[in-house]
Amino acid sequence: MTITIKEAAVDSVEAARQMRDKGANRIELNSQLELGGLTPDTRTIIDTLIEIDDVPVVVMVRPRGGDFAYDDIELQQMHDTLQQIADLGGQLVTFGVVRNHLLDKDAMSKLIAHATELNLKVIMHMAFDDIAIDQQQSAMYWLSEHGVNRILTHGGPLKTPIFDLLPSIQVLVNTAPADVTILPGGGINAENAQCIADTLGVSEVHGSKIV
Repeated sequence: MTITIKEAAVDSVEAARQMRDKGANRIELNSQLELGGLTPDTRTIIDTLIEIDDVPVVVMVRPRGGDFAYDDIELQQMHDTLQQIADLGGQLVTFGVVRNHLLDKDAMSKLIAHATELNLKVIMHMAFDDIAIDQQQSAMYWLSEHGVNRILTHGGPLKTPIFDLLPSIQVLVNTAPADVTILPGGGINAENAQCIADTLGVSEVHGSKIV
C-alpha cells in the first residue's frame, strides 16, 4: 500500500519545520509529547501556522495528561482552546473525551458542535484506545455521524508494541464506516511505516519519528 500521508507529531515549530522538510506531509502540533501530547501554547501555534503553510497542521486540544475524563473546568478550557485556534487561523483540531471506557457523547457532541461552528475539522485522537473493545464499533459510527472522519489509534495500551496490536487495528480498519480513516500511530517510524501500512492496507501513518 502506497503511503500518501506521513503525519508527524511534533512539539515545536522547529520540529515541525524539520519534519516537513524531511517529507512529512501533515503535522500534529502538541506540547509535552512525553505525556502523549497536550495543547501547545499560543506562540507555538501562531509560529507554526505561519511557518508551515504548505501542509495541513492539526492542533492538539488536551488540557492535561492522564486519562480523558475531563471535568467541567477542563472542558471549558477545551472550548476556549477551540475558539483560540480558530481565531489564529487553524483549521484542524484533535481531541477526545472518554469516561468509564465509553465515549463521552455529551461532552463530545458539544465540542464537535463548537468546532463545526468555528469551521474547524475534528479528528479523534488516541483517547479512542481507552474505549472498551466491545464499544469501539458503535463509537466509530457515532463519530462518523457527527462529522469526525479520522481516528488515531494504537490499537491498545501505548506500552504494548504496535506490532502486537496490528490485529486489533486491522479490525478497526476493516469495520470502520466508509467515510472514516483509521490512522495508526504510536511506535511507527520511518523504518517500519511501510511494513505496517502494507500489513493493514492503510495509506496514512502517524508518529513522532515518521520521517
